[in-house]
Amino acid sequence: MIGKVPLDQLAKDYNLYIEWKAFELRPEGIEIPEKPPNYVARAKASIEALGRKYGLQMTFNDKSKHSSLALEGSKFAEEHGLGNAYHDAVFAAQFQEEKNINDPQVLTEIAVQIGLDREEFLNSLVTRKYEEAVWADEEEAHRLGIHTVPCFIVDGRAAHGAQSYKTLERLLQGHGFRMAGNLL
Repeated sequence: MIGKVPLDQLAKDYNLYIEWKAFELRPEGIEIPEKPPNYVARAKASIEALGRKYGLQMTFNDKSKHSSLALEGSKFAEEHGLGNAYHDAVFAAQFQEEKNINDPQVLTEIAVQIGLDREEFLNSLVTRKYEEAVWADEEEAHRLGIHTVPCFIVDGRAAHGAQSYKTLERLLQGHGFRMAGNLL
């Protein structure tokens, strides 16, 4: 990966604990109509520009239409103390390696690469062990009025969309938009 994700650097600099919450932009069962070629070209250019802005290699990936299994896998990884490593690896799979992050085999290989047990991880996906936990996160996001990712929340204040280190630092220091709902 080129560069360092601002959130990772902020967490390191301030010794922060990051709590990840699940949010699927395209929930399963909701299919988005095919987009015209000019839309896809603009989306590709936008993702690549965003990556350049933050010093990350990012490419458009149309293989992953959904991410519910990736989100469920993150709950397993977090439970085993490897949440951040999992998130970084899934990000790389999505935006750098152009893999389908809703494919159980792809996710299992990611899990093994970061040190998780193959059989336990795959079993958690097959049995949908963390499906309800993902739904609970989604419900919380909707209750709070969150409609985009990423969304960074600190003490009831939020910053939406990709953010610079400086913006995240300001959020940590007490600046940002107040959330509409009640935070847990």
